[in-house]
Amino acid sequence: MTADGAPAAVTPKPKEKGPACKLSTIINGQFVTVQLIGKGGYGVVYEVIRLNSPNTRYACKAELALAHNNLKTEWDLMTLLKDNKSKHNIIGVELGSERNFNYIIMHLVGPSLADLRKNMPNKTFSLYTTAVCGIQCYDSLVEIQKLGYIHRDVKPSNFAIGVLGTEEEKLVHVLDFGLCRNMFNKNKELRKPRMKAPFRGTIPYCSLNIHQRMEPGRHDDFWSLLYMMIEFHLSDLPWENMNKENTKKEKETKIDSLLARCPPEFQMIRCYLLTLTYSREPDYVKLRGVLCQVMTSKKFTSDMPLDWQIGGPHESIFKPMANALKHKGSKRKVNLSELLDLPKPGSKVYIDSDFPHPGEQEPPRDESVSKSDDTIIEKEGPPPAPKPNNTINLEQLLVLNR
Repeated sequence: MTADGAPAAVTPKPKEKGPACKLSTIINGQFVTVQLIGKGGYGVVYEVIRLNSPNTRYACKAELALAHNNLKTEWDLMTLLKDNKSKHNIIGVELGSERNFNYIIMHLVGPSLADLRKNMPNKTFSLYTTAVCGIQCYDSLVEIQKLGYIHRDVKPSNFAIGVLGTEEEKLVHVLDFGLCRNMFNKNKELRKPRMKAPFRGTIPYCSLNIHQRMEPGRHDDFWSLLYMMIEFHLSDLPWENMNKENTKKEKETKIDSLLARCPPEFQMIRCYLLTLTYSREPDYVKLRGVLCQVMTSKKFTSDMPLDWQIGGPHESIFKPMANALKHKGSKRKVNLSELLDLPKPGSKVYIDSDFPHPGEQEPPRDESVSKSDDTIIEKEGPPPAPKPNNTINLEQLLVLNR
């Protein structure tokens, strides 16, 4: 069977519905699946235990074994990030194949930022938590981009904190490298942008460039992060659940009114992103400085509790879950002050006039384009099927973990 689902031989074969990875499946004679964490169009994620050490728990991501092994791509990038001492990457344990599926065993993490937000009373984070998560998500994307890749599917469900009730509940991890793309060729030269790129990403969070089928660039990951932070601060985006065309129109017409309700730094980020193109490398220091200013302008400090932590505004919602799950986490210490690395007093303060508003800017120059795609095989056609919303109520999670 080919990657697009077509028969690989003259004799048709029945289409497989999913990987043969179920509850209590033994993997490579070493691991056994004990609980379903999530599932989607590509496969499933299970919590697994090591047979010879039942107290050691991991996550297993399993996908149908197709012609193109997406998990091998993920594994390679996870390994690169680990070798480069990434602070936000999940550590991979094993890559392999079993029956009709490929799998990765990796360290177990906690709930995604999407699940955390949706379990908040108003479906919003405090501004402090929004800023802390925004800075860490940004840093994780920069780690990827410094290796020559872009993520191309930046959204809240692709970021997760560590296990609740542990030190790692302060740490944000980046997930799912299945759509990552290397922007550089073997000679380390930036690839020419395609005239028309396949749609890759998730509709509510992708940039207008992606709607227009332009070649995804580094700045497009940060557009998605900006939409995420608006959602963290204001609740559901107005275009959630709309189709692609209506979402595009809403993004074009609603962005100003949304940003008017956000800290001024959000508008600064938007104005700066409008100056970038596919080939223009972002000023990573400047962008991070603006993000950090969301915290420093409000005199937030790294010793303040996040919304889900003990002492946080929604401690009562998450404390029972933290007590039930903390035995599954690592004993690793996390220093949030070092992670955030906020500017020292007296550092540059960014102001509105540092970032020309739309209409005041000279439009970015067009890029030279190529009809070819010399990176990976990407066929034109509909985007991959979206993963269903598998948000789990906190009470359900507690029942699962008893």
